[in-house]
Amino acid sequence: MSQFERALQSIIAQATQSYKETATNDPIVQSSDDRTARGEQLDRILEAQQLEKKRLWDRLYELENNQINNQANSVFNNKSDAVSTKARKQLQALMYEHREINNLVASEMEKIDTIELPEDSILEIEFREDLDKQIKQYAEVNEFVKKQLDDITHTLRKETIILSECEDVYSALKNTERDLAQEAYLQTYPDQLREEQALWDSLYKKDTHDLIDFLDEFYPPHPVDNAGELGEECELKGLLEDLMNQSVDSPDNPYIELIPGTFWSPYVQTLVKAGIVEYHPTDSTLVRLHDFKY
Repeated sequence: MSQFERALQSIIAQATQSYKETATNDPIVQSSDDRTARGEQLDRILEAQQLEKKRLWDRLYELENNQINNQANSVFNNKSDAVSTKARKQLQALMYEHREINNLVASEMEKIDTIELPEDSILEIEFREDLDKQIKQYAEVNEFVKKQLDDITHTLRKETIILSECEDVYSALKNTERDLAQEAYLQTYPDQLREEQALWDSLYKKDTHDLIDFLDEFYPPHPVDNAGELGEECELKGLLEDLMNQSVDSPDNPYIELIPGTFWSPYVQTLVKAGIVEYHPTDSTLVRLHDFKY
């Protein structure tokens, strides 16, 4: 084996080992996220170089295998000078490309250490810009929601007013309907109504007499609180009569005053506990009949 062949085998072995290391251990470029495309650009350059290196070495192995299969490997024998010259030229071209690629990779790797990272103030400015942008967006959304709320509130007020007017109209119509129905009933059945009115008056008088008899029997007159020498007495029926008259004569002010020395407290408490009489909300000396309409 000639010295040239040994040198060529050594070069191929070194290239094979370099290709193996490059294929299995890709360089990892460390770069910080500084919102630039510097790290991505370098990664793309290295990736393209690795692909080109792989293509060239694959081409070299393909040529060598073809020469071996054809038994025309001019590097290891001298069967054909023309083939040997062509293969030598291809090998030289591949070796040159390999050397240039290695130089380019080394140059790019040296640039990594010389790249200056951005200052913290730049990152802070970018963060403040993003924050101001988000605040403006939130302010716009807030204004939009506020406008929508104002429109809905205005519409709700209008609907409330319309509803109140409708309720008033409905109430007036119901009262008119009731009056018209009562008037029509009176016009249709006058004799029957007179009979019913007389019957109700008779029942009212009977119930009133029965109530008076009941009160005279079970709630007779009793001396008033702190009765003096005159010995004034309090009648429960008299107290009820005063309350009923006040309620009918003055519906806006149905209260009567409990003047000391004119009533007996147990009779008043009996009416209050029975739910017939109730005190004034702020003055305990005033009482009225319970409003049975509600």
